[in-house]
Amino acid sequence: MLALRKIDDAEGVGLCDVAAPPPPATGEVQLRIAATGICGTDLGIASWAAGYAATMRTRLPVTLGHETVGRIVALGAEVERLALGDAVVVNPAIACGACVACAEGDPVGCLDRQAFGMVRDGAFASHVNVDARYVYRLPGSVPLELGALVEPLSIGAHALAVAGFARGDRVVVFGPGPIGQGAAVLARAMGAAEVVIVGYRDTARFDTLRGLGFDRLVDQAEAGAADRLRQLAGRGFDIAIEAAGVGAVVDQALGVLRPQGVLALAGMGEATASLDLTLVVRNRLQLRGVSRIPPTIWPQVIERLARDPAAYAPLITHRLPLAQAHDGFALARSGVASKVLLIP
Repeated sequence: MLALRKIDDAEGVGLCDVAAPPPPATGEVQLRIAATGICGTDLGIASWAAGYAATMRTRLPVTLGHETVGRIVALGAEVERLALGDAVVVNPAIACGACVACAEGDPVGCLDRQAFGMVRDGAFASHVNVDARYVYRLPGSVPLELGALVEPLSIGAHALAVAGFARGDRVVVFGPGPIGQGAAVLARAMGAAEVVIVGYRDTARFDTLRGLGFDRLVDQAEAGAADRLRQLAGRGFDIAIEAAGVGAVVDQALGVLRPQGVLALAGMGEATASLDLTLVVRNRLQLRGVSRIPPTIWPQVIERLARDPAAYAPLITHRLPLAQAHDGFALARSGVASKVLLIP
């Protein structure tokens, strides 16, 4: 079968012919992949950013892809809650089961996560085996390809949870990419009083957001953008979500929060950022990191998706065959696309 793999300890990824997976082992299921989204993590692996190289170089080669949806085509022994033909999504944060955190019953805190699509073979292929404990059934009311949105939506949902979101909160999202878009849609669905999205030369992604019904969009490349953002902030937003991975955004986000407001940091990009410590202390602001999504988030996101699939469908803007994966990666990097799906 065709697979997109990280092969060498160097920049780049490659399309390869690989053997199909064997019958699933005890506790596993085998999926026929329907669609897999290209994530910022995949782009970071392709460019071989230092953090990914340090984690992955001893595990190569490996098939990438983790934002996936498929149908179960084979069941391993002792798998009881799933059935052949079920449409499912995969939580890629697979715990090792052997470290101190796992032994203490804290798989989210696992010290040696076996990440699906990074350490274990992932879903940029036609078939894959996966631990059934990390598989969630998708309701029949949800169009199959939308299942590929569950993983990125779970990041937005977790960011809102970490920030302590409550109905009626005013929310500003920095970064209109797939994570920021998902956080905005979820915040609105959960009863936000206002959602403002801030970007930089994100014309195509702003078009997607307008199609989703958002009109409070701030392009920081435009003259007067800073003043407009301050006007929209008024006395300050309750919550800011940083989904751009840009260090300079941190200080800006802190500057538009109300006293005791919360900045949830969900972007993975620049390693350093400056911040106005006096502002943080005087306004009693809080910065909270968003990572390691609890398993309880996944059913919540699936339920939200099932309530109103049409509200999330526009997040998918491009679909390409797996054989055109390099074109898909270029689209995802360009900012022209929101979510790009690869179809085996």
